[in-house]
Amino acid sequence: MRMVKSLLLGGAAGLAAVAGAQAADLPVKAKPVEYVKVCSLYGEGFFYIPGTDTCIKIGGWVRYDQYFENTSGSGTPMYSGSTGRNDTFDSADYQTRARTVLSVDVRTQTEYGTLRSYYRGGFELTSNFVSQGTYYTERAFVQFAGFTFGKTQSYFDTWDHAWSYANAFLGGGASTSAGGRNVMAYTATLGNGVSWTIAAEDTTSRRGALWDAGTNGLALGAFPGPNTWGGTGYTTCGFGAVTSDQNIGNSAAPFSVSGSCATGDYAAQQVPDIVSSLRVDQAWGSAQISGALHQVRGNFYGNDTQSTITTGPTAFTGNRPGDVWGWAVAGGIVLNLPWNPGDKFWVEGAVGEGTPCYVGFCQDGVNGTYMRFDGHNVAAGWGMDGVFANAVSNNALSPAAGGTSNFTGIQLPTVWDIAAAVEHYWTPALRTSLFGSVTSWDPGSAGNAIMCNTPNTAIRIVSPTGGPLGVPNYGSNPLSGGAVAGCNFAFEVWGVGSRTIWNPVKNLDIGVEVMWSQIHQNMDPSKVVFNFGGGGNRPAGQYSPADEGVVSGMFRVQRNFWP
Repeated sequence: MRMVKSLLLGGAAGLAAVAGAQAADLPVKAKPVEYVKVCSLYGEGFFYIPGTDTCIKIGGWVRYDQYFENTSGSGTPMYSGSTGRNDTFDSADYQTRARTVLSVDVRTQTEYGTLRSYYRGGFELTSNFVSQGTYYTERAFVQFAGFTFGKTQSYFDTWDHAWSYANAFLGGGASTSAGGRNVMAYTATLGNGVSWTIAAEDTTSRRGALWDAGTNGLALGAFPGPNTWGGTGYTTCGFGAVTSDQNIGNSAAPFSVSGSCATGDYAAQQVPDIVSSLRVDQAWGSAQISGALHQVRGNFYGNDTQSTITTGPTAFTGNRPGDVWGWAVAGGIVLNLPWNPGDKFWVEGAVGEGTPCYVGFCQDGVNGTYMRFDGHNVAAGWGMDGVFANAVSNNALSPAAGGTSNFTGIQLPTVWDIAAAVEHYWTPALRTSLFGSVTSWDPGSAGNAIMCNTPNTAIRIVSPTGGPLGVPNYGSNPLSGGAVAGCNFAFEVWGVGSRTIWNPVKNLDIGVEVMWSQIHQNMDPSKVVFNFGGGGNRPAGQYSPADEGVVSGMFRVQRNFWP
């Protein structure tokens, strides 16, 4: 009995010892892990990347657009590209587009200030696209110690049509907030809400077309060749094919370049656009003035490549015009109206020479060319950066063949715009804006004569006796006599509209916009007509110049999440 008791006591002591040893080996209970820690340094929506002192914010939006009397699933009224033909083949009564955009904003505090990198891009599916849609990038930049490197909105822009969905397609000021530009910039913060920026910005995305009028043909609704760039994303180029200089006179391959954006006879870029702006943001609103320089640089007068062509304005010369510099200045103000929270008034304007992209005529993102048919009438406009020609008769020998020349130099157009808008909040969830704009392009007397008198022009001369139409040429219509009577390529685009947005819940926009716009041309239909080569259901032939207007609109539903 005593032995059994000893065994039981010994076993219990052993078990207690083992249990004590195991308990000593157990880890101490850890504190709960904080997987997401809010970062309050940069505003709402940021959180710390675990294990770092870097903050990140994920944002974006999802959008559906329904368009009426618009171009190819965008806000452009039906006066550009093929839809401007206004026929059953090209001009759909409605279009749709679905887009989704994601943004990533990453920031770290350093001894030099905030180090920031930002990306925003997305996918879209538009009417007449394949079901997979397309990918595009809106922003991709790094900011450090006041410098910005990458793709962002141009520092020239003022208010970028904040009052409208589609006013940008009427001109009315520079507009790059959607597509962005590649820039290298420095911004100095001067205090009291004042900042100053100097930037070098990509020049190719600000190019319209530089027309060698003696060599390359001008067609309605399209910029001339021979050169192109591969437009993707936000481009709205209005042409199907152009003739390269290698194929001028080659009937087997007259249309050798297609599917891109025509830039006329622009040479390769040499200098970026120089942009500067001075801005103030205070409680009453904001104001900005900005300026830009843009190099306009052409290739040879005449054919660029075929030295065997020795006669006429299209002949090879081996001479190129001197480089010229376009310029633009802009200013704008937005006022926070005192009688109702959220109400605003905007006004902006710009003027320049050789810089249509800086007033809103731009094929990268909005519109560079305009065209609208109606019966036997048509309105047309080309927002080109400049024109030049070897303005000689069709049988004149070129300088390269021992003949003479009449080099015009590059002639820059004068461009300007003005836009104004007001927005009123009926309730905190319902607001309406009213807006209007006018944008002008004028080649000047010398540039207009180059455009009107070339055999490659888009106009034909009406005979006062009712005889056959005449084709201009620099021999019969020398520049010294001015432009062909009744021919004036200057044009304006007018527009007015209204937008209403309802926010039934936070971060959900339901909006409707209606616009009326008009292409105002300055041709005299009793003296000249436009020549059209045909396309879609619109037959080839001659059409009378006339002002043409379009009523267009759109409906939008957009869900925003941490933009």
